[in-house]
Amino acid sequence: MLTAFQDLQTGLRDHPFLLLPICTAIWVLYAACRSKYSVESLPVPPGASWIFGHEGEVVKNAPGRIFREWADKLGLTYRIKAAFGARDVLVLCDPAGIAHILQKKVYDYHHSRVVRPRIGRLLGKGLGWVEGEVEHKRMRHLISPSLSHENMKEMESDVRVAAMQVIDNFTHEVHASNNKKWVNLFDVTGKATLTIIGRVAFLHDFEGGESEDARKILEARRIGVSPAIKSSSLIMFMLLRRFPILNDLPIPALQVQGLAREIIQSGVAHEMIRRNEDVVEGVDPKSHNDLLSRLLIAHSAGQISTEELYAQISTFIITGNETSTQTLAFMIWELARHPDVQERLRKELKAFPGEPNYDDFQAKLPYLDAVMRESLRLYPGLPYMERVATKEDVIPLREPVKLSNGKVVSELPISPGQVVLIPILSFQRMDSVYEDGETFRPERWLDGSVDTSTRQFSGWGHMLAFSDGPRNCIGTRLGLLQMKVILTYMMERFRFVDTHEDVTFKISSSLQAWVADKPELGPCLPVRVELL
Repeated sequence: MLTAFQDLQTGLRDHPFLLLPICTAIWVLYAACRSKYSVESLPVPPGASWIFGHEGEVVKNAPGRIFREWADKLGLTYRIKAAFGARDVLVLCDPAGIAHILQKKVYDYHHSRVVRPRIGRLLGKGLGWVEGEVEHKRMRHLISPSLSHENMKEMESDVRVAAMQVIDNFTHEVHASNNKKWVNLFDVTGKATLTIIGRVAFLHDFEGGESEDARKILEARRIGVSPAIKSSSLIMFMLLRRFPILNDLPIPALQVQGLAREIIQSGVAHEMIRRNEDVVEGVDPKSHNDLLSRLLIAHSAGQISTEELYAQISTFIITGNETSTQTLAFMIWELARHPDVQERLRKELKAFPGEPNYDDFQAKLPYLDAVMRESLRLYPGLPYMERVATKEDVIPLREPVKLSNGKVVSELPISPGQVVLIPILSFQRMDSVYEDGETFRPERWLDGSVDTSTRQFSGWGHMLAFSDGPRNCIGTRLGLLQMKVILTYMMERFRFVDTHEDVTFKISSSLQAWVADKPELGPCLPVRVELL
């Protein structure tokens, strides 16, 4: 072997022109090996920047818009150039391909090296962060009983009490303003959802969002999403794909994302644990189905570590607050912009005999359900997903795609390390799926005009608003219940009126809104509120 290598070395030294065909042969061999992966042959949008690839266009445009425009021109499956020379990103808007990843191969596609560190900063190393089938199922099995269908019925009264704490306070504020109060909806919905998650999951009173802990958490979340409007921060986030080591450096734009988690884990979580750990000693786990008790019992039995205990608490306080806060605020904002829809909803709720219970909310208020679906379609809590393949795979496609060599394929071979971006916000606004996709029109859920391709998704409403498959949102039931309860009470007491201010949108993990000429307000969704 050594002799052969020495002979080759001598031959190349004496005949250097042989280097060209040898290098060509090596390149052909490499290309042949890569040719079975079709991502490199997918359509690609024009106009990529040498530095920012297509990611600069994604950041520059309104959230979700550019992915829809590219899908209209290139089809439901295409690739984009990543910033700073990172590997091309596969953009997947094809429902069959999305269902394949989220339902069938979810444990073979991990959060990307951009997204997973961000989840760790935002939430901690809990259920949202964990990878691997065994560990994920272990965590989910521990938590899911506290969020079951049966448990929702038991916690319904606590959801109402917590919601009314906030709504009563808000009623006094509106009355004091001579019935014409300008309000940032994020403030009101944030207090309401935080109060509910504290009461039903952690046996904690956030005092209608007015306690010192509540104020710190809500302010930390506001600060944490503010970098989304700064160009320097957006460039930093693009750099992470090419240089993931930056995740480990003390960079302010990254550190601020973890502010709410740090406040929770060093403050209110510690107090929750101290106050309740003695109560659960020797208690039968089946008799305590609230989330905090289940976590403390598991910790006492040595089934989870102290780090996981704190991580699960911060995960569920933040996600239970953040996603419902945003969706509910956008829902009310759309009702203010569509007074006819608001009045039809109020009429349905007024006509209902008595106060609707959990089962009534599921089946007996169709227009409320349609408003909820339409709001979650337009404003999903998770605007996009980014996964990376850990194994070779073949993704099936509902809509065949034409490759650069002219070949039309209905499945796509994937190599390990391939980043796949699923633009949920874009997909759920596509005209090809939802007809007039940008329009807020709850009636679409009652007249059967939704494209049947979404039936491939098994999640609520056959949408991706709560993800899909084994890693779908475990808190879906609670999220829907609290939003319906809060909205029902608000429709009884208030009329919401559009302020006609120019609102702009950005993505900072979740979808955020700013008043265009008042960026100093931070995340803001304004309406005027009148007492009925």
